[in-house]
Amino acid sequence: MNVSVSDISPAQKRLQVEIPASRVREEMERKYRDLAKKAKIKGFRPGKVPRSIIKSYYGKVVEQELSSHFIQDTFPDALKETDLKPLTQADVSESKFEDDGSFSYSALVDICPPFELPDYKGLKLYKPEAKVGEEQVQAEIEKLRQGYAQLRSIEDERPVAEGDVAVVDFTPSVDGKVYEKGGTKDFMVEVGKGEMHPDFDKQLVGRRAGESFSFELDYADDAPAPEIAGKRVHFDLTIKDLKEKEVPELNDEFAQSIGSGQFETLDSLVKELREQMTKREEERQSTMLGEQITEKLLRQVKFELSQKVIDNETDRMVENLKYQFESQGLSFDTARFNSPEFRTGYRAQAERSVRTQAVLDRIADAEQVSLSDEENDEVYREVGRVYGMTPEKVRTSFADSAIVEQARDRKRETKVLALIKDAAVYVDTIEDAADDAQAETQGAAGEDKGSEE
Repeated sequence: MNVSVSDISPAQKRLQVEIPASRVREEMERKYRDLAKKAKIKGFRPGKVPRSIIKSYYGKVVEQELSSHFIQDTFPDALKETDLKPLTQADVSESKFEDDGSFSYSALVDICPPFELPDYKGLKLYKPEAKVGEEQVQAEIEKLRQGYAQLRSIEDERPVAEGDVAVVDFTPSVDGKVYEKGGTKDFMVEVGKGEMHPDFDKQLVGRRAGESFSFELDYADDAPAPEIAGKRVHFDLTIKDLKEKEVPELNDEFAQSIGSGQFETLDSLVKELREQMTKREEERQSTMLGEQITEKLLRQVKFELSQKVIDNETDRMVENLKYQFESQGLSFDTARFNSPEFRTGYRAQAERSVRTQAVLDRIADAEQVSLSDEENDEVYREVGRVYGMTPEKVRTSFADSAIVEQARDRKRETKVLALIKDAAVYVDTIEDAADDAQAETQGAAGEDKGSEE
């Protein structure tokens, strides 16, 4: 196999591969021998069909099958030989059987151009303490307690007060026309929360069950529903029933009612909540550190990316979003996901994602970061959970798939980020963490000024 590379741009290479005539002849002979044994052509006994006849019947099919076979069989080796690492699937073209009996094809390979490895050790990072205060814990307990509240109809005919739950029917009108999509019956409004509109609940306070009345509200320009955004909406509303919340007492009995009886005491419930909140805070802190690292690394490197790579990453992100909607049983407008406006918003994220992965990959190579057998097993378990397969099934049937490769890349990147965090210098404020970024900017400006002089 002869392999050569030519430059299209810093981000694209053309790979030219030629399979020697001897190998092509060998594979073609094998293919035609197999066909001769099975071919059924009128006027000839099986196994006795002349090669010229078989070739006239099946020549094009044989060439197509051999073309696919040669490309699939040799392309990975050609990439290794030239040390090219595609950022996305290559475009193979111009495949043909040459007059001298050889077979050749070319492939356009999108790569990450070479760039200077950024300074990744000793980065200044701001790392706030992952601390959960007692007030936060109490607020979480109260939220849980409110979630287990029972609704009880109010017997006496008192007026609506904050904290009550009013059961209402209402019909909104916009510009004198009924807004059908916004109307509803038996809608439960927890008075005081302002979930419908900041002033919606105020219209109910002091009213009584059975009352019907009208009022108008002005909606902001950025209201979720475009039909009412920036409009004055007229409401015709009837209060059908009035309920109050019965919130359970905070005691061991309440704790025992949570989940499947895993808590015997209120103290054990509070302890579990505190641990969960601390874990969430640690995850939030880790994400924030990762964002700081990414920002500092990307500021140090500049390299070109092909539009195809960015487009493909945009496609992947949009498809992942669609999958999330579908897996949660949510309805969505497919056309919206494919609109230019929607995709434009994701392109910037896609480009940042590709650049970040390229930089972290380079650092991983420099630090010889790889996954252990145990970490690969974790990847199989994670992919299996998402796609409803056993880890063994993922290992045996999908170990080389794009999905598993992406999961491996994410885990490798996590290890690289951990390495950078371990080597970082932690400072007291986010402003202190920005000092090195300012120094880099000033240094770059000084270099530019010097070159101009």
